[in-house]
Amino acid sequence: MLSSPLRTISLAPSFVALVAFGTFASASVITVPTMNGRTLGSALLSPNAQGIEIDSITIHKGVSGQFGTYSNFDLAPVTIANGIVLSSGKVNNLAPIPGASLPGYNPASPPAQVNSQMTFVGNGGTPEFDEHGLDEIENFYASFDVAAIRVDFTLDEDSQVQFDFIFGSVEFPYWTNQFTDAFAVFLDELDPGAQICFDASGAPIQVGSSFAGLETTEDKNTAFSNPHGVIHHLTTTTEELPAGPHTLWFEVGDVNDHILDSAVFLANLRTGVGDPGTEPSDECNADLNDDGWVNGADLAILLGDWGEVSDDDLDGIGVINGADLAIMLGAWGECP
Repeated sequence: MLSSPLRTISLAPSFVALVAFGTFASASVITVPTMNGRTLGSALLSPNAQGIEIDSITIHKGVSGQFGTYSNFDLAPVTIANGIVLSSGKVNNLAPIPGASLPGYNPASPPAQVNSQMTFVGNGGTPEFDEHGLDEIENFYASFDVAAIRVDFTLDEDSQVQFDFIFGSVEFPYWTNQFTDAFAVFLDELDPGAQICFDASGAPIQVGSSFAGLETTEDKNTAFSNPHGVIHHLTTTTEELPAGPHTLWFEVGDVNDHILDSAVFLANLRTGVGDPGTEPSDECNADLNDDGWVNGADLAILLGDWGEVSDDDLDGIGVINGADLAIMLGAWGECP
C-alpha cells in the first residue's frame, strides 16, 4: 500500500492540551466487581438503545467476584465500549499481567492473578453449558467455574437484537486443545439449538478453533495481552424477534479444569438491523471515511461532530469526546 496521505491541520493550544489529556487519560481496563442486577443492566444496555428495555439481570450461575462492570477498554488496536464482564476467575484481576512481556514469563503457567478456582462445591458448571459443550466444544468433558447471567428484556416491536463482545483467555497460546474454555449465549431457552454465538468458521466461541482464526495478541488493555490473546471485537445479531418479553443467558466457563481464567466483555445490548450471526465489528472503526487510513481527514470528521451524539462515536458511549479522540490517536496510521 502507498504511504499514508499527509494532511496538515493547525491546532489551537486548547486542543493540543485536549489531545495530551486524551492520550494520557487512557489506561488499562478498570473493573468493578458487582452482582447487582440493576448495575449490570445499566452497564449492558446501549446508551442509545431504542425499543428495548432490560427488565432484570439475575445471576444464573457463579459466585461473588466473577461478575462486574468495566471501563477504559480503549487502547487501540483492540477496543470496546464500556459494559459488563463475566469471568471464570476474578474480574478485579483482569488488568495486564506484570512482566508478561519479559523473556522469563511462562505463558503455560500464568500467575495467580488469572489462575483462580472460583467454585469449591462440584464443578461449578451448568447443564446447558455441558450439553452444548459435548456437542460443539473441542475435547470437552465438563464445564467448571461458569459465570452465567440471565437477562430478561422486552421489545416494543418486532426487532432484531444486537450486542458486542470480546472473549479472552490465558489458555492461549499454550493450552488450546485440552482445555478449551468457551463462551455461549442462549436465546429464550436453555437448549444447544438456542445457542447463538459463533466464530468466523461457524463454530461456537472457544479457545482452540476460534482462536485459530480470529485471535490477536495485540490487546493492551487486559490480562489477555501478549503472549495471551483475545478474539476480536465481535457483534452478534439475532433473527427478528417478536415484540414482548425475551431472555438471553450469557455464560463463560473453564473447560476440563478449574484453572487458567477466561473472560468475556459485553457491551451495547440494543435493537439493530443486520445479517443474523456473529461478525467482526471493529476492524478499523477509527477510519471514519473508509479510505484505509486513520489520519487527518478522519480527525476532521471527528472534530466536526465534537460534543454531539453521532454514529462516529468510537467508544459506544454516544457523544464525541476526549475518549473517542484517544482511540483515534491510538489507531493513527494504516488500518490493520
